[in-house]
Amino acid sequence: TSAASPFDRKLQTTTSSSQLIITGVIDGPLPGGLPKMVELYALGDVTDLSAYGIGSANNGGGSDGQEFTLSGGSLPARSFITIASESVEFANYFGETPTYTSGAVGVNGDDAIELFYNGEVADTFGNVRVDGTDQAWEYVDGWAYRKEVGSVAPVSGSVFQIGDWTLSGINAVDGCADNDSCGSSFPFKSFSFGVCECLGASTSAPTTGSTGPPPTKAPVPEPATSCSTISRRKDCRRETGCAWSRSNGCY
Repeated sequence: TSAASPFDRKLQTTTSSSQLIITGVIDGPLPGGLPKMVELYALGDVTDLSAYGIGSANNGGGSDGQEFTLSGGSLPARSFITIASESVEFANYFGETPTYTSGAVGVNGDDAIELFYNGEVADTFGNVRVDGTDQAWEYVDGWAYRKEVGSVAPVSGSVFQIGDWTLSGINAVDGCADNDSCGSSFPFKSFSFGVCECLGASTSAPTTGSTGPPPTKAPVPEPATSCSTISRRKDCRRETGCAWSRSNGCY
């Protein structure tokens, strides 16, 4: 049996626990501070969405626990979920309807968000015991989005890691009518989790009874840079000889 790759060893931190993570939160510019939304992403296949839920911690008052439970059966890996406080202004701003609506995400840009799995905190944005006003993670009339990562499973648990996030700053979306035309557009459903690997030459196995060396496929042109140093999916796909994958490294 071959040894597990470094990617596999790192991914084991999530396979026995939550397969969902928080990837984004927005406090929008439309009347009423809409849309208000939390985006989730599936690192792996989710067999039972009802095991997950979210809650918001308002004004630094500590966790309010799980306030909304997901439904709908299963979810394949690399899928997104959007939970909005309502659907009309969400659709006006993003051009589609949210997966769920819930008052649990009626946040004001200074409130923390918790993702629960089987009743336990699995991921967090913000500090549940601190009012976000004037904090580095405040997102009033703005947004926060989780940075793209390589093979390290990006799950914060109950401890918020501000370095894992890109922050728009407050008032970044003021005056915007929709996300596409906004000068500070929310990176809607853009998160990716994987590694950039090199596409090397491959050799086909010989057929039974054949003689001579097996046929060899033409090698892919050597990339101009090492694929494994590229951390963003879109940059990886632009590089000749590289491909985005959930395996590990160059070969």
